[in-house]
Order: sequence, then C-alpha cells, then structure tokens
Amino acid sequence: MINFTNYDSKNYVYSKFENYSNFLGLIIAVFGIFFNFCSYHTAKFLKQQNSSITLLKCLAVWDSLAILQDGVINLGGSYFHLNAFNINRFCCKIIHWHSSGSSATAIYLMTTLAVDRSLAIGVPIWFKQYSNPPGLAYKTCLGIISIMYLGFGVHLFINDIVNGVCTYTVSQRFMYYFFVIGVIIVFTSIPFVIMCITNVFFIYKLRIRRSKNDSERHLTKMLLTSSLAFMILMGAASFCAIYSYYATPSTANDVAFITFIQKCAEIFAITNSSMNFIFYIVSGPLFKNAFICLVKQTFNVKF
Repeated sequence: MINFTNYDSKNYVYSKFENYSNFLGLIIAVFGIFFNFCSYHTAKFLKQQNSSITLLKCLAVWDSLAILQDGVINLGGSYFHLNAFNINRFCCKIIHWHSSGSSATAIYLMTTLAVDRSLAIGVPIWFKQYSNPPGLAYKTCLGIISIMYLGFGVHLFINDIVNGVCTYTVSQRFMYYFFVIGVIIVFTSIPFVIMCITNVFFIYKLRIRRSKNDSERHLTKMLLTSSLAFMILMGAASFCAIYSYYATPSTANDVAFITFIQKCAEIFAITNSSMNFIFYIVSGPLFKNAFICLVKQTFNVKF
C-alpha cells in the first residue's frame, strides 16, 4: 500500500507542476480553439480547393473538439477544482468516449492529409480526377470519425469489464494485447510510420521541384512543417502515455512522478492540436496571404 504522507521536496515540485500544467493546458487550448477557427476560415480563401484543403478544414474542426474536451474541460476543470470524474457514470463514459474518439480522429485526419498530399505530388494526373468531387474527401472524414468512435466504444466496454461493471471477465493477457494493439500499434506506430514515409517523400519532391511560383510546392511545404511538428509532439505525448501505463509505482514519489509524466503527455497532445495555424503561417506565403485576405474582408481594412 502506498503511503501518501511521506512526501518529500520532489513530491512538492511535482504537485506544483500539476497545478501549473493544468493552467498552461487551459491557456493553450483556448488559443488553440481560436487558431483552429482561423485555420478553418482561412482555408476557404486559398485559391486551390481540393481534397487536401477539405481534409485540412476537417482537421481544424476535430482538433478544436479534442482540445475543447482535453484542455478546457479536463485540465481547466482540474485547475478550478471542478472535476468529479467517475468512469462508471454514464455521462462520464460519454465524455471519455468523445475525448478519446476526437483525439484519435484528429491523429488519423492528419495522417490522411499527409497521404493525400503524397498522392497529389506523386500521381498528379490521377489525383486531379480523384480530388475534383469534394464529397469524396468528406466521406473519407466521415469514415475515419466512425471507425475511431466505434473503436473507443469497444474500449469503454472493455473498461467496464475490467472494473466489474459488466458480468463478463477478461484475462490480464487480453488487456495487455488490447493495449499493445489498440494504443501502441493503431494509434501510435501506424500513424508515425506513415508520417515518416510521407515526410521523406515530401522532402525529396521539394528538392527536385524548384519553381518558386508553384502553389503545390507551397502547400506541400506547409503540410511538411505541420506533419514534422505532429511527429515530434505526438511522439513525445505517446512516449509519456506508454511510460505511465507500464510504470509500477511503489511510493508516493513514484505516483507523483507518473502524474508528472501524464501531464506532460496531455500538454504535448494539446499543443499539437492547437498550433497548426502557426505552422501554416510560418511555413510560407500561401496560407499567410489567404489569412490576410480573410482579415481584409472580415474587418474591411486595407494594408
């Protein structure tokens, strides 16, 4: 049994970090919702409207939903001491289901966006035929959303079994393989490998296509920047989440350190879903010019 009374100075540092990280996550999430709002509406002003832009707008929406839940409701509620989360309550199950489903949807939308851009620069003739009807991109988004939420619905059912809410029983070996397949492989390894392959392809194509006025080149560079940031931030978040899952705390300090790691994972994930707009702006003139057009039309200003 863990004795929570024997806290030392490390424990105090971890507890202070938890409070500060809740506040930091809340602030990042609030700005992230605004940035994703800007991304969605700026995308409408891009001259080329294809499946990549449609996926980009869908990504902005689901990133916002993910950080609204994880950043504003979860971390904001923890900071203001408003959380009373119990996974066995029906409403909390729905919240947990939406949180996991929206995060996984955002991950696979980013992965699909990278694959879509690879097809655009790898097989451009076929891509023009494929990307003309925007309904196909929306159907792809709908399919990703359905699969992710269905998958985490199964996760909640398994969680009920483990907690004794259901009358079924499962072995620890089953739970181990469920976590390995569901979290490590499906939601971490597969997207990471796909992003690595597409980023190498992006870099190769950017090196051989030198036209400065090529809008496809600017769009590819923009998505390369955001996908590299995605790999770094989500890689760090996944490492922290997996470490905290396999850790076996034996003292109060161990529990505090694992909480510290879990908060790091949450901050990395929220930052990843919040900063795409900044990455789009700094990666080149394409998105920046579209954003300027949005500001001019919205506020009726000239500059």
